[in-house]
Amino acid sequence: MEELYRTYAARGVESVFVYVREAHPGEHLGPHDSLERKRAHAGEFQRLFDVQRPILVDDLEGSAHRAFGQMPNMTYVLNSAHSVVFRSAWTDPDTIRLALDYLLGVQARRRAGARLAPFYSELQGFRWVDDAAFQAGLARNGPRAVRDFAEATQRWARGEQLGSLAQRRAAADVRPA
Repeated sequence: MEELYRTYAARGVESVFVYVREAHPGEHLGPHDSLERKRAHAGEFQRLFDVQRPILVDDLEGSAHRAFGQMPNMTYVLNSAHSVVFRSAWTDPDTIRLALDYLLGVQARRRAGARLAPFYSELQGFRWVDDAAFQAGLARNGPRAVRDFAEATQRWARGEQLGSLAQRRAAADVRPA
């Protein structure tokens, strides 16, 4: 992401990292119990991963995280009117590059006088999975983080995050015939 930040900053694109919460807290890097601790964690993250972009720290209640969907690693691109023009459920540099190039091309065509109308589009992206690096990050946070993620993985495999059929129907307000 830092390469994208540098490349697109030269083309007028601003980029920030929003630090929302510790995704997998453990004994070494626990959950945030104060804004000062949260800021310290964000600074540690910035140093550890050499993040050059400005980092904005969400409040303790997670207001920004909730407002933008509560996913762990989302990306949003906003236009100058602060409207969402790209959203991805995962931060993937190749997908973001594709979106930025497309949107900058649209901007250039509009400046050249083209009349363009927006439309909705979907794209299924694919992210690189580095299990070893992820597990190392969990271990850095502590044994509880490793254990909690392993337990969550088992729940996901059983489909528990989906709830029961009755719960899903109630949530969708769908009634059996």
